Amino acid sequence: MGGRMADRTFAATLAKGLSVLGAFESRRGGMNLPELGAATGFDRATVRRLVLTLEAEGYLERDGRGYRLAARVLSLAGGYLETLDIGRRVQPVLRHAADALGLEVALATLDRGRAVYVDRAAPADARVTMGFTVGSSLPLLSTAVGRMLLARSGQDVLEAVLAAGVARHTEATVTDPDRLRAEIAACGADECAFVSGEFEPGAAGLAVPVGALGDRAFTLATTATINRLAEPSARDAVLDVLRHAAMSIGRIGG
Repeated sequence: MGGRMADRTFAATLAKGLSVLGAFESRRGGMNLPELGAATGFDRATVRRLVLTLEAEGYLERDGRGYRLAARVLSLAGGYLETLDIGRRVQPVLRHAADALGLEVALATLDRGRAVYVDRAAPADARVTMGFTVGSSLPLLSTAVGRMLLARSGQDVLEAVLAAGVARHTEATVTDPDRLRAEIAACGADECAFVSGEFEPGAAGLAVPVGALGDRAFTLATTATINRLAEPSARDAVLDVLRHAAMSIGRIGG
């Protein structure tokens, strides 16, 4: 942040407030002031001032002795989703694909070194889900959705992600940078990504690129048990559904 702090167009206090909100990403419960201080690196007085301001503006609310995100944050996400016409046009396509596969299907894009779900659908008769929802984020290097996004985002983006370090999530996680470059290049050439057991033991993912949708790269992905996607014929059947859905979304975006 050092270079930006010297830029007169950069509002440092606003950035700190956004950092506090960002600390709640992927958190199911609230956070107290010491936890927020540890997550943001700000001193207690700064965190307290920022939190009280965000509470007064309706973005945070008290949760016992701590704080949690308030419903107002959804209005920001709602504006983004309306821009993509998610509810009226994309969601029906995802629901149809999810019902056809009997699996969850998600639309994702790249956000600050992570893959973030912007929409998802589960089959109507789903009894067990993977626990992901709109706003869930996944690592780029060890998931199918992440590798597909990297394959569409250019070499400079990939190198920046690799430079940030490769986390090992399971024994199967690929951590060698050269091998990852080759895997991601293959995803781009094949226009699909398959990753098995590298992020969560026993889980595998498939992802395909989506056509034009605004000015950002999007991918369509699903996650299932390794056994469900073990056979090439099973993967091909899933890919057929995902590709058809991706083409439909691409036509909508165009």
